[in-house]
Amino acid sequence: MKRAKKAPPAPPPPRGGRPVLTVVLTLGFAATLLFGLSLLGDQAKRGIGPRDRYSVPFADIRCDPPPGTDRETFLTEVRYTADAGSAFQLLDPQLNPRLTAAFAAHPWVLRVDSVTVEPPNVIAVALTFRKPVLCVPQAAGKRAVDAKGFLLPLTAPTDGLPELLGAPALPSNTLAGQLWPAEVVVRAAPVAVEYKPKTLERTPQGWQLIMPDGRKLLVAK
Repeated sequence: MKRAKKAPPAPPPPRGGRPVLTVVLTLGFAATLLFGLSLLGDQAKRGIGPRDRYSVPFADIRCDPPPGTDRETFLTEVRYTADAGSAFQLLDPQLNPRLTAAFAAHPWVLRVDSVTVEPPNVIAVALTFRKPVLCVPQAAGKRAVDAKGFLLPLTAPTDGLPELLGAPALPSNTLAGQLWPAEVVVRAAPVAVEYKPKTLERTPQGWQLIMPDGRKLLVAK
């Protein structure tokens, strides 16, 4: 009686296969773990962001007010102009651009220099304001413009500023922060900055200036 032949032994696994597989599995596990931790961190921020201790009232922002007003009034105007909420979240990833846009929309603000968060829950905003350089008399009162001819708010001081004579009336739909529609006002602003006269008036020959000491100058610009 013939004996059954034994099956030949299985060939040994290729050398180095198992270590490579182990490395691949380890790297995959590590990548999955890091992704999971990142996801949990984002979810945690979203979860704790709305809590009261991370909420800061808009009125608590630290900043210098523009001339002629106080910080409380200024912040109220910023909120109204930008249609911003009464509070914001410190963990909001868009906090800096949101506040920058809100303050930049105010007609007094020339530039938002920085938005910083200071412990524990303090927001400080550094601003550069427009400077009134020219007084433009109107029937309803005097208005001020900056060096580029942008109309400043009614609270802008006009005492001691060069006064533009013969200025056209300001259209009723012109808002503070907008360029004065009349070209003569826009052109008068840099003349006022350069010469600092008491009054100036546009004539066919150029700008007629009356200086603080009473001297008259004719500037062909």
